[in-house]
Parts: sequence; structure tokens; C-alpha cells
Amino acid sequence: MNPNPLATIPNPFRQTIVKDAWESLQDVPEIHVQAFETCCRAFENVRTSRHCDSVLLHGAAGSGKTHLLSRLQRHWTASPGQGGSDETGRCVFLYCRLQTSPHRLWQHLRKTFVEDLLHRFPDGTTQLQRLVACRFAEGDKNKRRPPGKWLKWITHPATREHSGWMRILLPWLEREAHIGFSLQRVVYHLITGHHVLEAGAWLKGEDRLPEEAVALLGISENEEGQTEDESRELVLSLCRLVSPLMPVAFCFDQIEALQTSKEDEESLFLFGQMGASLFNSSNNALLLSCIQSAILDQFKRAIREADLDRIAQQQESLDPLDKRLARLLIQRRLEWSEELAPLRAKQVHKPLWPIEAADLDSFFGSSPAQTARRVISFAAGLFEKLQTGQGSQPHDEVGFLRREFERRRNAALAQDETESDATLAHGLPLLAEALGGQWRKERPSDKDIDLLLSHGDKRIAVSLCNHRNMRSLAARLKRLTEWRTTNKGSEMVMIRDGRMPLGKAAIVTKQRLESLKSNGVSFCRPDADTLAALQALRSLISDARSGDLHDRGEAIGPKTVEEWFVQNLDSNLTSLFGQIVGVTETPEENDSEIINSVLEVLKKLKVVPLEQMAEQIEIDLPSLEEAVKSHPGRIGWLQGPPAVLLDYRPAETLPATGTRDEE
Repeated sequence: MNPNPLATIPNPFRQTIVKDAWESLQDVPEIHVQAFETCCRAFENVRTSRHCDSVLLHGAAGSGKTHLLSRLQRHWTASPGQGGSDETGRCVFLYCRLQTSPHRLWQHLRKTFVEDLLHRFPDGTTQLQRLVACRFAEGDKNKRRPPGKWLKWITHPATREHSGWMRILLPWLEREAHIGFSLQRVVYHLITGHHVLEAGAWLKGEDRLPEEAVALLGISENEEGQTEDESRELVLSLCRLVSPLMPVAFCFDQIEALQTSKEDEESLFLFGQMGASLFNSSNNALLLSCIQSAILDQFKRAIREADLDRIAQQQESLDPLDKRLARLLIQRRLEWSEELAPLRAKQVHKPLWPIEAADLDSFFGSSPAQTARRVISFAAGLFEKLQTGQGSQPHDEVGFLRREFERRRNAALAQDETESDATLAHGLPLLAEALGGQWRKERPSDKDIDLLLSHGDKRIAVSLCNHRNMRSLAARLKRLTEWRTTNKGSEMVMIRDGRMPLGKAAIVTKQRLESLKSNGVSFCRPDADTLAALQALRSLISDARSGDLHDRGEAIGPKTVEEWFVQNLDSNLTSLFGQIVGVTETPEENDSEIINSVLEVLKKLKVVPLEQMAEQIEIDLPSLEEAVKSHPGRIGWLQGPPAVLLDYRPAETLPATGTRDEE
């Protein structure tokens, strides 16, 4: 009996999604050649004309948008001697996945910009060091040192305390880059290797640094903390820091993830506004924006024509693969497997071995093209069958979503409180979309209000208070007090990560917090488990909306994720939403009996179809609907079909008000 030689060989088709354009996966350059060349021409145009350029890339889910961005990253950031390049730095490359609140786009871009500036290449250098080396070489009037030599000098440990830094770097930052004092000092610390953690955190806008960190950097902190306007100015300042001859390639992926619902066009509008502002306010930006073809028309309707002109100077479609390219993709994947090489060497006349060409023909059938993801998924299943002799298991969306939710939730448990604000800002509107069927999301008109929900004459304003700097938090609480004075008809909920204590010396902060609470403002303190569940939910919905959530090549849409979530309610998240929308609500005398009967059933069953509930508590549908709709904070109503009711507030897990303050 001969054992199957394929049985122990890793399946070369199991990796189907590139999560990040910084991944250096093997590539098939023959795929999407035209789009690649268009992006390269735009890149050269920025270099030579000193004007911005842009390309809008669109394709079906799984067409390979992120693969293309990864190819461009490797092509543009090659170190000296790599890929035939003899240049120290051709560009600054930024990969920005838009899993963020659309009202915090500039803050998200700021964080991404800094993280990628500090990205370390295999040779140990960072993009920041490379761009400084190029700038120094440009300013070297005698041209004694090319960028490569400057880079070696900058990165040599012996030069860290060199007196030349003060003589060269600070005057250059002030004279050439035209950036403010605080940014000058922070960049100086990063380049010279001093207070790197504090400088990096400040530059990313990480949640208003503690006073001692600000003092260490020798700068003054903005009392208001990070704002969109401040982040926009910092991003543009960093663009000025880069040489006009060195493009800053902004690669925006998953634009769809900004949307809180299929009908949400405001998020797309805000993205267009940000992209156009980048284009108009800099002279070295290259904008590459990726979007699914399915929402391309909606995108064009949602943004202003002038903004579209700036972010889509050129447009390229990433078409599905024809049979020739599909064969090439499968062949290359097989060739990259070192374990398969000895076996394939015996089959030189069969380039697809162990896969048969006839199987690929059967897969295509009458279809002229298939997406790269579907081709790879087909090949993965076929290879698995050759290994085991058994066909693939049938798709199980419920099981897949359960496993993915748990995997992502467990990964999020490793995140610290610096991620809390982003998780809440992006995740709460998605949670409201999934659970808040009766609640309408309004656009907040105040910078301190992060989410505004309304139902009839009820309005609930949510403010995120995850500041580490107590002065910044005290300033926000003061503004919230003033907001309450002029918006007395609105309820307010303040949210702060339960892992973030209030400092013992924060006397003013605590006084203002207690004053707000005594005036009916709720203070909600979600724990690490709740925030991890919210992070898992928002990443699932974002990937689904962007076409990047799939089970073996079959895309799973956001509606499917939301329906699964409602049927498999996470108690932490329903409790969190209940605290937001129902903390002050109690049944009225005339319908308290109905509401109590409904809650008694929901306590056991969690989610119940409306008609089933009417039968169970023996009441007519109109009366049940009227009672439930009058208490949107006590009972969740999802329109369906079928319409279902759910309980936001499990009595055994929720206090009536916010949790106690921590020292």
C-alpha cells in the first residue's frame, strides 16, 4: 500500500486574503498589469510635476485590490540593491484600512501615517529615517553625501548623541519643513532616538498623553485633546516634512467599512471631502483609493463632483481573471511550494500538476472570468480532495461566524486601553444599527458628542471620555456641562473604559464628573470583555461590508452577520446598548403590565418574534406594538421580517446606573 505523497504537504492555496499591504507575499505580476502601470504613471507624475495625482481602483469582492497595493508597496519602497533600485527612498508609503468612524477620518489617518512612518524595513531603517536622509542630501549644497551615506550616519548608534543634531536638524525642521514647535521637538526626539515611546504616542494622537510624558517631550499639550482639525494639520505638516520630490502614497482600502448601513452615504461623502482636502493642500500626495464595484455608483452619487475629480483623476477596474490568468495563478502557487517541488519535477509536461486542466475548465464552465479569490478557493478545495480523497465540507455560515467572532474577540482581549476610543467610536454606531431598530442615528453637531440617537421626542447623546490626561478630561467635562445646559431635552451617557482609572490627584475632574452624574447623566464603564466583543463585531461587519469576509471563497455580507448576531446575542454588548438607551426608562402605569410580561418572556428566550410574543402573553398585536414602541430603551425592536423583540437589560447583570468610580 503506497501512502498518498500529497497527504502531508501544506495546502498552497489556503492563504487567500492579504490583510495588509505591508505583507510581502509572493505575487503574480501579470495580474492587473494595466492598473499597476496606471498607478506607477501617477506616481512618476507626482515626482516630476510636484502636483498631486490620484487613482480610484474598483473591483468585485476578492478581485485582489490589497494584493495590488502590496505589489506597489514593494515596488516603491525597495531598499538600495533591491528590485534594481539604487535610491534610498522613492516615496513614503501609507496603507490605511478604513475601519474607523467617518467622523474621525483625520485622526485615523494621522495614526496610520505615523505608524507607517515608523515601519521598519528588513535593513533596520524606517521610512522616517529614509525621508530625513533624502532631505539632508537635498540640503547639502556641496553634494558630498548622497542619501545613502546620510542614512548610514543617521542610523549609526554612535551618532545618537552627536552635537550636529542640534546644529542641523532643528533649524532644518523650522526653516524647510515649516512645522510647529511641538511637532519639531517630537520629530527631533524620534530621529535622534530619545523618548521614542512618548514621542510616537504623541505623534499618533494617542489619547491625550499624561502630563509627565508631555513634560518629558518639552512641549505643551492642547487642552482640548485630539480633534479632527488638529489631526488634519498634523497630517499636512508631515507631508511638508517629506521632500517635494518624494511622493506620499496614501493607499485607502475598505472605503465601504466607513458605512454604518447599506444606505449610509454621509460616510462616503466625508471620505471624499477628506481626500479632496489632501489633494488641495499638499503638492506631493498620491491618492490610491479602493472600493467595490458594487457601490461605485453610490459612491459617485454621495460625494461632490469636485471632490471626485480630485480623488479619481484616473479610474481603473480590477477585472476578474480569465482562464489564462487563472491557470497562471494556480501554477505559480504550486511552484512556490518547496514541499511539492520534488513531486512536480516528475511531471514537467503538466504545469498544473497535481491539478488537472480539465478540472479548471469545469470550474469556469460557460463563465468567461472568475475573481482571484474564487479561483484560489476552488484550487484549495481540489487540492484538499487530492490529499484526503474526500470533498469539501458543506458551507456552514453559522459555525464560521461563531468561530470568527470568538477568534477576533480573543485577539482583541490582548489590546490595551489605547485602542478603546477607536473601538467605541466606530463600533457603537454599528452596534446601534444591529440592535437599535427603533433608534435613528443623527449627525452630532458638537465635537464632544460622538453618537446621537433619537426615537420620537427622545434624544440620547453619547460622549467618549477615554482621556488619560486629566486636564483634557476635565476640559471635556466642562464643555459637556455647558452642552447639557443648552440641550436640556436630551439625555446624556458618558462612556469610559473600565480599565482606565481616574487619577488620585484629579480633583477637578472628579468634581465635574460627580456634578454631571447628579444631574442625571449616566456614566458607563464597559470592561475588557465588552470592548473585545465590540471590536470583534465591528471587524466582522467591516470586513463583510468590504467583501473581505468569506468562507472558502463564498462572501458573507453584513446583513448575514447582523442576523447571526441578533440570533446569538452577546450579553456584554446587549447590556452595553441597554445602558446607553434605557438607563432612565421605566414603564408607565398604563402599559407596565404588558412590558413586564414581555420582559419576563425575554429573560428566558432573549430573542422572540413579535407574533410569537403576542400569542405567549395573550395580547393583540396592535396593543403589543404600541407598548413596545413607546419604550425603545427597555425592549429592542428589529423590523425584520419577521419583526423580533429582544431584551437590552438582563436584570442579573446590569446596575440601574453607571458603575462606581475607580481610583
